[in-house]
Amino acid sequence: MKLFRLRNIVIIALIGLLGALYYFKPTSALQTAGPAKKQAPVVTVGITVATPKQVESKILISGTLLAYREAELHSEASGNVTNFTLPEGQLVKQGTLLVKINDAELQAQLVKNAEQIRHAEEVEARQKALLARGGLSKEEYEAALNALNILKSEKQLLQAQIAKTEVRAPFDGVIGLKSITLGSYITPASKIVSIIQPDPMKLECSVPEKYSSFLKKGSVLSFLSRGSTKRFKASIYAVDPKIDLSTRTIAFRASVENSNGELTSGSFIEVELPIGQTHEGLMVPTESVIPDIKGQKVFVYKSGKAQARPIVMGIRTEKEVEIVKGIEAGDTVITKGTTQVKANSPVVLAP
Repeated sequence: MKLFRLRNIVIIALIGLLGALYYFKPTSALQTAGPAKKQAPVVTVGITVATPKQVESKILISGTLLAYREAELHSEASGNVTNFTLPEGQLVKQGTLLVKINDAELQAQLVKNAEQIRHAEEVEARQKALLARGGLSKEEYEAALNALNILKSEKQLLQAQIAKTEVRAPFDGVIGLKSITLGSYITPASKIVSIIQPDPMKLECSVPEKYSSFLKKGSVLSFLSRGSTKRFKASIYAVDPKIDLSTRTIAFRASVENSNGELTSGSFIEVELPIGQTHEGLMVPTESVIPDIKGQKVFVYKSGKAQARPIVMGIRTEKEVEIVKGIEAGDTVITKGTTQVKANSPVVLAP
């Protein structure tokens, strides 16, 4: 009987042990197995080796081309347009009559005034002869002379009013697109046409205040106009004497020759401003630089992975950027595929 009880106890103990092992095994398996980590996709990248080279000390700034002179023409008088010569897109000489407004009433008054002056001149001549013979007082002669002078001043007033009915070219320039037609009724508020003087042109730019010492009158700059590969020259002729407090920049203007009409007013341009002597520096392609929350960075290829390096930039040209801090000569900088690369991710080099 005792043996039977002992056997039962052993069996129960074994069952309990097996149950405990069964209970704890799935838990530990779940803890150790888990989902398999996904490996980052391998990105194919292009590279360049950072090599010291001679760098011209200059900065790239954006600017605008402006006409040397530009005016929006309006009439000083109101009335119907009776005649106009507005050759759109063509050059006109200073003083050319562009628009004529109806001045029939003023012309009639001018004719009347001319007759009055003729009569007053005859009276004045007779009075002067009588004064010389003592047949007339000086006061009577002066009254006749005063009447003549008043009529002459009225003539000048009428001529000035007639001149206001004429719109003439204020300078040699190219006519823009007209805003009126023959017979239009216009007022001083009505735009007639614009005229610009395209040669020479003005280049207008602003630079950060730290570069203000490099803006010298007579300094020669070069620039590219959007849509053109030709490089043009400009000469600084004026620098703003104060710094813009809102942008902390200083503006300047330069003169640009445009005798062949290649440049257009209002064009966006990129200007190269020299800021010192040529020096040696590490230049990398512009596309390799990535904006970051703390500034800029580049990816460097090392041991099959992309390493992120925060950088400090120096001179910037059309296609390259100088790196003054963050990489060293001989580093392999990633230039293509940077938008898909992540820090410490595996990469392969493009063939």
